[in-house]
Parts: sequence; structure tokens; C-alpha cells
Amino acid sequence: MLNPKFKSYADRLRELVAEGEIVVQSATGKDVSGRPYIESAKSSDLHSWIAKVENILRNVFGEHSAHFTHYSKFAYDGKRNHLQEIGEIVPIIGILRGALDDLEKGFLLKQEFLISAALFNDVLEQAKHLCENGYKDPAAVLSRVVIENALRKIALDSGLDDKGKASVINDELKRIGRYNQPKWRMIQVWLDVGNAAAHGKFTEFTDEDVVKMISGIKGFLATEFT
Repeated sequence: MLNPKFKSYADRLRELVAEGEIVVQSATGKDVSGRPYIESAKSSDLHSWIAKVENILRNVFGEHSAHFTHYSKFAYDGKRNHLQEIGEIVPIIGILRGALDDLEKGFLLKQEFLISAALFNDVLEQAKHLCENGYKDPAAVLSRVVIENALRKIALDSGLDDKGKASVINDELKRIGRYNQPKWRMIQVWLDVGNAAAHGKFTEFTDEDVVKMISGIKGFLATEFT
């Protein structure tokens, strides 16, 4: 089951596939070689569709994705900035179908999780450096930021509300069976340490607590985000 954000992307891709098929069916002219094309009288529909296709492929999958790169080969040939022949439009519909299939099979989610994992690990390395140099309190705050954001992403992937308190999200993820009680308890300990640091209760946790927190969160990310 797709989370709400990805479901909206999937719905939009389906709409554009259907719209592209209508554009193809509207072909009324033929060039000198007998190939069907969109006459200028109906080209505004084509241009509108192309703009929407480019927008979703660029913003959802990225300019360096295979989907957008493949689309660009058909959309731009160095001589014009729009399509006209049906033979160039049909492949773009196929690209949209491929993008939809990848989205529904979790490719985009995996990509997002991998990017997030890299960013989270960079922050944890900063926290580790702080802790090693005697700054356990900001290290704990940074680590809490990581686990909170990780929980929100997992909640979104699981179809849960990602806007509540991190501890509530942790409870909900355990409730639906995303992970077991020992992992839930471990996460709650990290949240408690981070919360104490954020509220200036620096005597409620030790350097060792923060070291274990950083190491534990790294292991959690390795399990959940790769």
C-alpha cells in the first residue's frame, strides 16, 4: 500500500497516461512520409500534456533519473523544443507507465530511504565527534533529531500520521507490528535521553548513554533504511 504522498504521484501518473492516449487519438494529419502527427490546431493539448509530463518526472524522479533522461531524448532533439509526431509521443506514454510501475513497486521509496540514511549518518558522525570531544549534550540533541525524523519517515511509509510526537509515533509503529517491543523500548530510551538534553536536564544521562544512543541509532538505520 502506497503512503499518501506516493499515492498522489501514482494517481497523477495514471492521469497523464490516459491524457497522453487521448492526445495520440487526436492525431488528424500526416507528414510527407505518411506518419501521423498532431496538427497545429490541436497542438495546444499536446504542449500542455508535455509540460505536465516533464514537471512530474523532473520533480518526483529527478533530472538525473533514467525516466527523465529517457523522456528528454524524445522531447528534445536539438532542433525543436516540442513534439509533434505520434511516433515520438507513444514512447513517452511508455516512460510514464514505467515510472508508475517503479513507484508502485517501491523503487522511489527505497531511493528516498537511502538518501535519508546517508544524511542521517552524516549527522550522527557529527554527534559522535561532539561526544568524543566532551560535548555529550549537543550530541544527544543531534541524535534525537535523527531518530525523530527517521520515525516520521517510517510512519509515513506505514500509512500512519507522521505529525505527532515521536514517542506516540513509536507507540503506533509497535502497535501495527512494524517492529517488536524490545526495539520500541530501545527507541524510547533514545528519545528520553534526547528529550532530557533538549530541556537542559544534563545530569539525567551520561557520556556512555549518548555513545550507546549514537551506535544504536546507526544500527537501527542500517536495518530500516537500507
